[in-house]
Amino acid sequence: MNPSRLFELSAVVSSLFYTYLIGIGSVYCWGFALYSGLVFTYLCFSKRIYAEAFLHVFYFVIGIYGWLNWGENSSNGFSTSLPWDIHILAIIGLSVISFWIAKLLGRFSDAKMVYLDSFTTVFSIWATVLMVQLIVDNWIYFLFINAAAFFLYFSRKLYFTAALMIVYVALSIKGYQEWLTL
Repeated sequence: MNPSRLFELSAVVSSLFYTYLIGIGSVYCWGFALYSGLVFTYLCFSKRIYAEAFLHVFYFVIGIYGWLNWGENSSNGFSTSLPWDIHILAIIGLSVISFWIAKLLGRFSDAKMVYLDSFTTVFSIWATVLMVQLIVDNWIYFLFINAAAFFLYFSRKLYFTAALMIVYVALSIKGYQEWLTL
């Protein structure tokens, strides 16, 4: 197997461990998040999906934050949901931001799949903020983000990562169910 594919596969395996461990509420998830964040930053940059590369830098930074602050927000348990008006405002606002980032990427870079790349990145940042705040709704956002990301990664020939997104769809459902019981 090509070394680049092995590198990708190592990040996929690390991401699976991260997602499983955060789904069950384990602080050890963050070590896997840090490793996969670094590897995916490199891979996305090399495939010219720059918003996703930025997203993985963000994941690395949030991995440090999560590791250092895990449990700080859990004194009252996991929040069940944000109010619907917050979701509606977030979806509208994030969609506008995604559109403008895509326009900028399309005009000023050689980025590929700019609209899908921007969508998955902007909404993933929002969902990750919800996740580190222990808000269960993050899993619903990730369900849709991961389904969209499958097409992005598949189109850029990151096949292991595309397969990871399919697994993530299922893990998003499981994570949501698990966090409702925590």
